[in-house]
Amino acid sequence: MGHNSVLKNSFEVYHAMKCLRSLGLFPHHDRVKSWDTLKMVDIIKQADRSAFILDVGCNGSPILPLLRRLGFMNLYGCDLLLKEEILAAIELYKTFHISIQDLEKTEYQNNTFDFVTSLSVIEHGINIQNYFKEMNRIIKKDGLLLTSTDYWPDKIVNLVNTDVNPKNSPDNIFSRREIEEDVIRIAERNGFLLNEPIDFTYGEKVIHWNDTCLDYTFIFFTLRKN
Repeated sequence: MGHNSVLKNSFEVYHAMKCLRSLGLFPHHDRVKSWDTLKMVDIIKQADRSAFILDVGCNGSPILPLLRRLGFMNLYGCDLLLKEEILAAIELYKTFHISIQDLEKTEYQNNTFDFVTSLSVIEHGINIQNYFKEMNRIIKKDGLLLTSTDYWPDKIVNLVNTDVNPKNSPDNIFSRREIEEDVIRIAERNGFLLNEPIDFTYGEKVIHWNDTCLDYTFIFFTLRKN
């Protein structure tokens, strides 16, 4: 079974949590995000432990700690919003290379990373064209960009501003048309190809967003740099 798919039901969340524990890891603190967290870990875990990995929008993400537990050494993270306690822990333990940066225009060198993970990030006011242009610049040839985001096949309009959106604007719940035409097509124009087709089969609205009373689900896809 492929990785590129839509979160279909709560069972897939519970299965992901169980799989993470079986690897000696821990679920995402927001348990529904264990689904896409597992996908990212499952793809990366076979790589050489010296691979260079970047987690964009890393504030609150467990990706880097999980990969550290699996023995990966070259772990980087960036975000515009970083909690003081995260910065303090980084300074104390020097565990990861974390910095405050705009993921649309980072300071990383060209062709640096083997993997970039983007866990529920692009819905937060990210300019998709700028996102893929910058990811193409910093990812090595044949490197992978692992992205998950909010999704429902028919458009759900959100009108509520959120404090996790740097532009202080409503987060986007992507429709299938937007994923196919405004995300994947732009990715292809910026040197990426899907590593496998996306299974758009969907089921329940697994996610409930208390701040807006909206229900939707997640989608995950992996792109390879040409």
